[in-house]
Amino acid sequence: MTTENQLDFNIIWRGPVSKIGILTLIAAIVTSLFPSLYIYIAHGVFPPMEMALQSFTMIAAAYVAFWLIEPFAYYPILGLTGTYMAFLTGNIANLRLPASASAQEAVGVEIGSNKAEVISTLGIAGSVITNTTIVTIAVLCGNALINFFPQPVVAALSAYTIPAVFGAVFIQFAMNNYKVAIIALPVPIIMLGVLKAAVPAWVTIALAVFVPIIVSRFAYKAGKL
Repeated sequence: MTTENQLDFNIIWRGPVSKIGILTLIAAIVTSLFPSLYIYIAHGVFPPMEMALQSFTMIAAAYVAFWLIEPFAYYPILGLTGTYMAFLTGNIANLRLPASASAQEAVGVEIGSNKAEVISTLGIAGSVITNTTIVTIAVLCGNALINFFPQPVVAALSAYTIPAVFGAVFIQFAMNNYKVAIIALPVPIIMLGVLKAAVPAWVTIALAVFVPIIVSRFAYKAGKL
């Protein structure tokens, strides 16, 4: 893509996306406070500030690493627009990421390209519409349906659904570049299989994301990829 075309894409696509994405995320943050404000205004219930800060500190200590790592880990597949949409709607790892990857694979675009970002957006938008429909049905009928399944089936769905999704996405991208897959696969195997008890989850995620990137970069410069 020429510099002029890239500039046009930034003006037509990335500029408006950034504005809309920032505004919608801010709106989501503000509106998420409405239930608490209602309880306070209508019923005068509000936790002591010390308790609120203590609760926030506990949550931040557990999740701050994921807040920093996940955008870097997901951005190469989701793209700019997909990142805004995915973090706004949730279910990133088990739904938005596979939807984005599947859409790009189906169309055959180059990962990380401008075309891939547009296709990723369409895939995620479709997943949001589908997910909203399915969730609505599940809320109305889900418990009744789950009661028909044997307990081992329910336990298996809870334990293996997300690993199965990640495995499918990994194989999907491994088919495009098996050398990068060979570089990436040993890291989580070692971290989870050998050092799981000794290493926090956020360290495993960070190493699984950044070590393959760094090694692949050196391999690419050396002409091995």
